[in-house]
Amino acid sequence: MKKQTFWHMFIAAIVLVFALGFEATAQEATGKIIGLVTDPQGAVVPGAKVTVRNTSTQTTQITREATTNEEGMYQVLSLPIGTYEVIIERQGFKKFVSAGSKLQINQVLKVDAALEVGSASEVVNVIGQAATVETVNPTLGRSVTSRPITDLPLNGRNVLNLALLMPGVTETNPSDGGGGQGYTVAGSRSDAVTYLLDGGVNNNLLSNRVVFNPNPDTVAEFRILESNYTAEYGRNGGGIISVVTKSGTNDVHFSLFEFLRNNALNANSFFNNLNGLPRDILKRNQFGGTVGGPIVLPRFGEGGHHVWNGRNKAFFFASYQGQRLVQTQTTSLITVFTPAELTGDFSRSNSSRNGPDARVVSFLNANPSFQPNASLRAQRISDPPRINAIATNYIRAGMIPTASSGRLASQGGALDNRDELTLKFDFNVRKEDKLGITLGRLKNPTITPFASVNTPGFPTATNGLRHYANIAYSKIFSPRTVDEFIFTAQRDNQKQAVPQRQLPTASQLGIAVTPDNPTGPPRLGFSSGMTVGFSPQGPTTLINNTFNFLNTLTWIKGKHSFKFGGSYSSYQNNTVFDFFVNGEFDFDGPASSGGIGSGNDLADFLFGLPDTYLQFGEAPSDIRTRSVYGFGQDEWRFRKNLTLTLGLRYEYNQPKYDRRGRSFSIVEG
Repeated sequence: MKKQTFWHMFIAAIVLVFALGFEATAQEATGKIIGLVTDPQGAVVPGAKVTVRNTSTQTTQITREATTNEEGMYQVLSLPIGTYEVIIERQGFKKFVSAGSKLQINQVLKVDAALEVGSASEVVNVIGQAATVETVNPTLGRSVTSRPITDLPLNGRNVLNLALLMPGVTETNPSDGGGGQGYTVAGSRSDAVTYLLDGGVNNNLLSNRVVFNPNPDTVAEFRILESNYTAEYGRNGGGIISVVTKSGTNDVHFSLFEFLRNNALNANSFFNNLNGLPRDILKRNQFGGTVGGPIVLPRFGEGGHHVWNGRNKAFFFASYQGQRLVQTQTTSLITVFTPAELTGDFSRSNSSRNGPDARVVSFLNANPSFQPNASLRAQRISDPPRINAIATNYIRAGMIPTASSGRLASQGGALDNRDELTLKFDFNVRKEDKLGITLGRLKNPTITPFASVNTPGFPTATNGLRHYANIAYSKIFSPRTVDEFIFTAQRDNQKQAVPQRQLPTASQLGIAVTPDNPTGPPRLGFSSGMTVGFSPQGPTTLINNTFNFLNTLTWIKGKHSFKFGGSYSSYQNNTVFDFFVNGEFDFDGPASSGGIGSGNDLADFLFGLPDTYLQFGEAPSDIRTRSVYGFGQDEWRFRKNLTLTLGLRYEYNQPKYDRRGRSFSIVEG
């Protein structure tokens, strides 16, 4: 899909949300406060007025009200995370004030109150009285709040690495080909994790990786849910990671930061010293800042120009982080040609490098056309003019590395620059209704010197551009009925593995193949370990668009807290995939490994005797899929000390298809 079409659909979705009367937010990014109100004798107090107020300096400041029921219970639903003050008032009793209670993502915070007899002008203050153990929500999880997020040392400032601090989260097993963020949750695959950002789905549906990952100074709270999910959660079984960004408040706050890594502060590595290589270059600067506060806008009209002040009504938060990284990457030690071998002289090519390779002389004796001179054949020396013409063209183009020892470790320069922008807007639309908009953009150009190759001279670039947007609204019909809606749009635009050098193509090397998109030479693979050529993964263009609509309704009736919801997702993958589009020749060496030549893979290259050839055509695709789910659950307070959570969920994920009919399936005959 073209970029213009994407934004047309996004704008249309915004208009739709506004047309629906702003009935929109996602329950995953919020929590609720409940409690029991009693008198000095322990009897319940019905009809007490409960007021909760967010006093946090990092999330939107709101005030909500509720009333205790006939059993003295109260619930305040769909609250943004943060620090809360709970005020409880009833005629004939002193005012109860509990301050400093912290509400986290997906948490049910219990603040009970034992009222004392007295006048309403008297106040009983309680600090941090809320229960610290989750006694209502059965889902297992843990949170990390903003101060540890910014204080903990994070290499690369990747907030998602905090998951490794949680029990049940382990680093990815090397055999796990899931390709996630480098860890697994509760023993699942690494790509079986659902990522949420401000309540919206933040997964790329092609790889299931995260789309937009804001920097630590942007994040108010990070929470991971690991098991025993309620019916409202689904999609993946390997954990749910929910990130909530900071919001503006009535006060203006800003921050600036700079993080530096430089090789001038490092020692050389052991293997670089062993191989006579200089210290790897690493120069990384990560810099940026945040600012947040009330929205203040000029107004023009009768009476002249004045200012509209959004205190208590409208807030903004903005964050920028830039990265400039230049570093040296070093390959492992591999087997390459010696200068003599590149001319056809294998007289010192045995395993000890002190004598001839017996396999080469046997091949030359059996095939004297490569060396008519018998005495030279005995020395394992082929005739240079009879070296294969295509191999000669590779050599003349400087694509075949050599080392006097026949062993080489190479170094190359890498680049990883990033520009990340996050914007968040919060509006108190009506007395208790809340609208939130989160926008994110990441531009990430990189250059990799060794992408699926271990010889120098084949750098590739990837240019990534990611967008994330969600619009969320919480509609409070009454203290007992809340409707929440969220719309999310995301776009991942990547052009990967683009060659950064002009090198001869197959036709220029004399190879009679016709790639759909010739961008360089066919790759060479040697069984002894050397690879030559650009990455086989491109150049590839991938554009992924995902649109998600989610709605939930919470209704409190007596001892029951019902929740019903559903979601619809539409996914588009528009790809032109160049996979081994230039082809690859493989030299397998010994016959036991499939070789058909001399048994020496380097010599077989000079003889022009590859064992296999691999090539794919350019593969365009326009993949589409849709997902839908619905759920219903009941949080039933069966007794004061027993809560039962019952639920049912249904999901349907449409098989992916190509809208131009280029997909296929295997049908048994």
